[in-house]
Amino acid sequence: MTASATAITTPNPTIDPTQPTTIEKPPGLFLKFANWVSEAMGRPLNIAFWLVLVIAWTLIFALGGPYLASGSWLPKWFASTGYNFPLNLITTVAELFIGFLVAAAANRAQEALTVLLAHIRATVERDGAIERGLREAIAENTELTKQVHDLQVTMCQQMALIDEIRRHVATLPADAGPFPPPPSGSPKPG
Repeated sequence: MTASATAITTPNPTIDPTQPTTIEKPPGLFLKFANWVSEAMGRPLNIAFWLVLVIAWTLIFALGGPYLASGSWLPKWFASTGYNFPLNLITTVAELFIGFLVAAAANRAQEALTVLLAHIRATVERDGAIERGLREAIAENTELTKQVHDLQVTMCQQMALIDEIRRHVATLPADAGPFPPPPSGSPKPG
C-alpha cells in the first residue's frame, strides 16, 4: 500500500453484503503522476518512439563512416569519461525512479483489484444465500403442494360420502322425520 492511501476495509459480506466497501481516498499529485508515467510507459506509441530512436541512432553510427563512429567530431567534454559518468548516473537514476513510479501505480491497481475481488466475493456469497433460500422455499412449496393434493383427495372422498348420504336421505319417505321411529314398546315422551 502506498503512504497516501487509507486502509481498505472490506466488511465480512456474510454479515451484511449490502454494506459498501471503503476504498482509498482519491490519489494525490504523486500517485496521479505515477499513474500517468505508468500509463505512458505502456502505450504502443511510447514503445514505437523509442524503437525508432534506437534504430535511427544505430543506423547513424553504423552507416556514418569512421569519422562519425570515432566520435572525434564531438566536443572533448561531451566524450570524456568525467562527463559520461554523470550522464549515465542521471539516466540510471531516472530509470530507477520510473520503475518506482510504475510500482506505485501498480500498487494502486492491486488495491483496486483487492476491492473488486471483495465485492465479487460478497456477491457470490449473497447469491449462494439466495440460492439456499430459494432451495428451501421450493422444498416448502413442494411440501405444501403435496398437502394440498392430499387435502383435495380427502375432500373428494368426503364429498362422495356426503353425496351417498344425500341419496340415502332422498329415498326416505317424507313423513319419516330426521330420526328413525322409536321401538314400538317404549313409552312416548310427553
